[in-house]
Amino acid sequence: MSLQIFPLDQPLGAIVEGWAPGSTLEDSDRQTILSALREHIVLVFRGNPQPSDDALINFASGFGDLVQGSEWFQDNGPRPEILRVNNIYNEQGIAQGTGGSDKLGWHSDYSYVPRVGKESFLNAVEIPKDPPRTCFCNQYRALETLPPEQVEKLRSLRAFHSITQYISGEDPQTTDTPKCEAQPGSAVTRQTRADFLAKRKRNAELGIAKPQIPQAEHPLIVTHPDTGREILYVSPQIIKHIVGMPKQESDALIEELTTHSLHEDNIYCHDWQVGDTVMFDTLGSLHRRDSWDPGQRRVMRQLSTML
Repeated sequence: MSLQIFPLDQPLGAIVEGWAPGSTLEDSDRQTILSALREHIVLVFRGNPQPSDDALINFASGFGDLVQGSEWFQDNGPRPEILRVNNIYNEQGIAQGTGGSDKLGWHSDYSYVPRVGKESFLNAVEIPKDPPRTCFCNQYRALETLPPEQVEKLRSLRAFHSITQYISGEDPQTTDTPKCEAQPGSAVTRQTRADFLAKRKRNAELGIAKPQIPQAEHPLIVTHPDTGREILYVSPQIIKHIVGMPKQESDALIEELTTHSLHEDNIYCHDWQVGDTVMFDTLGSLHRRDSWDPGQRRVMRQLSTML
């Protein structure tokens, strides 16, 4: 492949031209992409033939082991590496993917698992007439713009990440996590929870067992293993609390760090076109999604590598 990188006139992001879905990813191509990703955080592959499931998996797996995320969301697709993000329901009212059409709040993919998401890939198969945007926030810069004395205080702190209660209605495995309901705009919405429960009931009736959704603790400051760069690792509304910190103080710190991260000059919002494949640094960014008319279909495919 002959790849060309064109930075966007945005706080982050670049267009990648020359990608040939289905072609073998040579080492030189991989290094070109990774170098661009480290610099721009978000890469948009546009103007290419729509990749097949196999081609998308082969491409993504060239950057690391893939999360089999659809298993945790009770999906029964043929390729568990692909999370079907859509608002399609079958004749029995069972969701054919995960996500619904509600607004999705700021989060980092798979922050609630021991091996968190490292890179993510989001491919647009079908979009509504007025497509919802996906926005991305640079968490390297978020850390770099904190006062040095605050950074030092954060180094010893860890946070507990969980979506168990939002998804399944079960309490996270901790004694000091507050009971709450997911609100529109949260990382996991009420519709997602209802869809999950319906799929779990279907699988139980079919005798299909799926793994439980994990939970995990992670430092508030993490280091990217490939570059050595430090990251402010907050995943709003997936973080339940700062470990060992009183709830009021913990909630205030999470809100403060989130607000600090989400400055306008630290965010890029992507306007989707059918066929776009967006690759982003999951570990070093947050992202969110706008809502859209639930009467219009939106079909996406999502994959993530593991740290």
